[in-house]
Amino acid sequence: MVLKNYRTLATTQTWDSTAQTIITQLPRDFLLQRLYIDMDSSGVVAGGTVTPVVDGGLKMITNIKIVAVGEGSSRTIVDINGTDLYHLNLFDYGAPVSPITFPLSTTSNQLHMSFCIDMRSNKLDPDDYSVSLPTYLLSSLQIEITYALPSTTNYGTNMPTAFATDVTTRFTCVEGIPEAGEDFSSNPLMTLLSKTLTADSSTGALESFDTFFQVGALIRRTFLRVENSSNVRSDAEMTNFQVNSGTIPLMSNIYSDSQKMHNLINYRISSGFPRGLDGSSGAGASPPVFRGTTSPTANAPYDLGNYVSDGYYMIDFFNNRMPFINTAGGLRIGGLSTVGYNTGDLIFQGNFANASSVIRRVQETVEG
Repeated sequence: MVLKNYRTLATTQTWDSTAQTIITQLPRDFLLQRLYIDMDSSGVVAGGTVTPVVDGGLKMITNIKIVAVGEGSSRTIVDINGTDLYHLNLFDYGAPVSPITFPLSTTSNQLHMSFCIDMRSNKLDPDDYSVSLPTYLLSSLQIEITYALPSTTNYGTNMPTAFATDVTTRFTCVEGIPEAGEDFSSNPLMTLLSKTLTADSSTGALESFDTFFQVGALIRRTFLRVENSSNVRSDAEMTNFQVNSGTIPLMSNIYSDSQKMHNLINYRISSGFPRGLDGSSGAGASPPVFRGTTSPTANAPYDLGNYVSDGYYMIDFFNNRMPFINTAGGLRIGGLSTVGYNTGDLIFQGNFANASSVIRRVQETVEG
């Protein structure tokens, strides 16, 4: 039986509002199941009244990467930006891991964002170590976070030119300690990797993307974000899509709104969260994402207390009839096996609104 270990690391990152990448070494002694990332500052002052952009604040975290080194080779196992990770967490848990706060006025206020990197097959099972990372087999494990200078595109108007108090980023590990005789050295490796493509056709026909998927292992799911040419996520950019394995259709002419409904049902995303700063919810709730303003909802990741999932879709491949990987603990990890596939064997096709629609995918893959 795996023993649980839960610790916040003494090592932190300090972000002074400048554009930079900061690297932190992670511990290598147990099974890493989850990694919590908390960013906080109590002294951020905006340059005036701010009109936030969509996903403002989140867009300042341009990349979160985890690199593992073992047996003489280096692997990037996580590569995602702050915006996508935050919304992926919302899909997985049905609620935000923590409300976002950042100031929209000249009053000194808190900046806070939280994320979770989840290395579980079942995101809701606290005892799932089937794809947890045996860090004790590695020679190096580090997290690299790239922060961007606040701007009109990642924050909003009148953004702060500097933080009065630096942002401190803390890391908390949720780990498992194997007991004597338990062997997790053959655990499948879960990766979470991103890729961005741009549409080049606006004819109304399905456009094919041969390199959309990363093939060669078991694809569990793909988190998809579609943006317009102004890099604002939108449900209006993609009318329908399909996925083909060679000549075999896996998903045929899926209407985007139907996929949205499918996601909301399967992931049970609440329509009534998050709660306001005063604990209220619903149409009268005070917006939890922003401080120092009364009505930022038009540009927020939330709309009057309800989650706005515009532009986001989850394409799931795991079910009981799909191929699976057997783990040492007897768990079957389902998904679409692309072992032996070449580039172009698995194709994503979409009908996009214009020739400059941006398509970004985050693929969760398991290598067994």
